[in-house]
Amino acid sequence: MNLGENIKEFYLELNPFRLVLDTQRGFSATIVLFAYMLLFAILIYKITMIVLERVRPAKDVAHEYNRRKVLRTGYLGFFIIIYLPIIFSSLQLLPTVLGLAGAGIVISLKEVWLNMVGWFMIMGGNGFKVGDRIEIDNIKGDVVNIGFLKFSLLEISGDPKAEQSTNRLIHFPNFNIVLHRFFLVSDAMDFVWDEFKISLTVDSDWEKAEKICNHILHEELVLAPELVDEKIRELSKNYLVRLGKSTPIVYTSLEPEGYILLSLRYLTPIRSKRLNRILISKEILRQFKNETEIHFLQPKR
Repeated sequence: MNLGENIKEFYLELNPFRLVLDTQRGFSATIVLFAYMLLFAILIYKITMIVLERVRPAKDVAHEYNRRKVLRTGYLGFFIIIYLPIIFSSLQLLPTVLGLAGAGIVISLKEVWLNMVGWFMIMGGNGFKVGDRIEIDNIKGDVVNIGFLKFSLLEISGDPKAEQSTNRLIHFPNFNIVLHRFFLVSDAMDFVWDEFKISLTVDSDWEKAEKICNHILHEELVLAPELVDEKIRELSKNYLVRLGKSTPIVYTSLEPEGYILLSLRYLTPIRSKRLNRILISKEILRQFKNETEIHFLQPKR
């Protein structure tokens, strides 16, 4: 047998069209066919994405992410439906494949099923979505990806005064949702109560200080009431939410240690929490600067 005949025989053995039509192929031939089909699926997906980006570019990063996510899921489901009858067209392989699959399921049954249950909980009405901020197992972060087996957070600093991104990705298996409680700040209602405290000496004009602070909160940094009401109405579709008083307020108290404490309480978007603290600080320093009757309490050394 010469070299040309060897090449021809090798080509015929690995020809994908012959492998598809052969219902008596062996296990090794099925593996080769599966590799062909996998490469074909990846190639079609890549071509589709390139064409789609040229014809209709994404509006923003979030739109591009969601579109890719939907297309991946759609392609995966489509090719599984198309490929399964081809793979199992050789019935003699069915017991072998089922045996191998059964062994794999037995080995990793617990975590796989918990991950699947966790995924359904995440995608349900009481779960979360990409863009939400959650805290789980004492780790806080913004959700940047949700997969069938795991979800990913972009970590947020644990310092409550900062809450800035650390630029570290943390991956959690979905079963963490089943095993641990989590705290959620949803995009549907992405604001939280924050308090800014100022300590004044007991001889300060606390009424003037309170008036100035109220003016700063109401005129400079107040969260629009109509925006709050709109988000509450949206959230109330799934939850019975009673926010109560949503306007900022200044609480004045005389502390046992002998000083006056002003607590500025206001609603702020979660991602603007630190910025609003900085703006409040600067405005208070600016307006208290020329007030001779208002004195900050000096820290003890």
